[in-house]
Amino acid sequence: MHVHLENTTSKPRPFWLTPELVDAARSSNAALPGEVRFTVGRDLENFAGSLSTATVLVTSSGVICDPRFPRGDLAAAAPNLRFIHLIDAGVEDVMPLNWLPANVQLVNNSGVHVEKAREFTIMSLLALNARLPEIVWHQQRAQWDQVFTPLIRGKSLLVIGLGDMGQAAVAAGHTLGMKVFGVRRSGMSVPGVERVYLPGQLHEAVELADFIVIATPLTSGTRNLVSRSVLEATKQSAALLNIGRADVLDHGALVDLLRNGRLSGAILDVLPQEPLPSSSELWACPNLIINPHVGADDPTTYMTETMRLLFANLQQHLTGRPLQNIVDRMTEY
Repeated sequence: MHVHLENTTSKPRPFWLTPELVDAARSSNAALPGEVRFTVGRDLENFAGSLSTATVLVTSSGVICDPRFPRGDLAAAAPNLRFIHLIDAGVEDVMPLNWLPANVQLVNNSGVHVEKAREFTIMSLLALNARLPEIVWHQQRAQWDQVFTPLIRGKSLLVIGLGDMGQAAVAAGHTLGMKVFGVRRSGMSVPGVERVYLPGQLHEAVELADFIVIATPLTSGTRNLVSRSVLEATKQSAALLNIGRADVLDHGALVDLLRNGRLSGAILDVLPQEPLPSSSELWACPNLIINPHVGADDPTTYMTETMRLLFANLQQHLTGRPLQNIVDRMTEY
């Protein structure tokens, strides 16, 4: 079996796939039941030759979206390919999957972010409760304006999206002694969540929340889910954190509600354009902290956890068992 790892070197260095990473994974994971050959490439140099014999491709969505990637006829370019492991959690950039042959599965990196996401959410909820975005806004203007805030314990948290990232936010809420509610497409209950709302009940759900965490993937069904009308239905002085996907949120409405004081603060770890251009009105928005999409990524563990998941799936594939983290073509995650 041939496993090929293809890099985009424009990604930050801690997220490169390297021969050293492969060697470390071989030594720290259980031996694979069969002969496996690994190759590593970069920036699609000599990519066609590697792809032609690959059984498994490990790469980022940036490679899949590159014009040189053979999305038009992947079956011919990679006749032996059986699954692609994306080192991203979000898969919206490669949707729809009409380019993916029927006999090839796509898996993502869901779950790799969980521990760091939980820590980041704890930090963010405490910061929002302490009105830190507002305090920073005053500091930037040399304004002495004391803002007194109560304990966070007992306040209500609404988590929109209850997958791996959402459940990290649920855990963060429980750590802080909060009452936790959730929104989920299926409406199915989740341990630790007092009530699960359907997306169609979002206006009702946000009326109860002191804090809202967006943790849902971006799909055709979640785009602009947290719309102007949803934001206008929030409890007075609620605060918001987005650790999911930017296009789930109406940013123009967010700016308006932060400026008029309806929302007390917001922290965005995902932005409508990354890097965020200097012309964006978000930079000058009061009571908003922009975190440049680093909240859930631990550079010391991200790639080792990625390789752990890859090796687990190689074991599954070689022994004829279902893979973990298969992306569903219908639900888009």
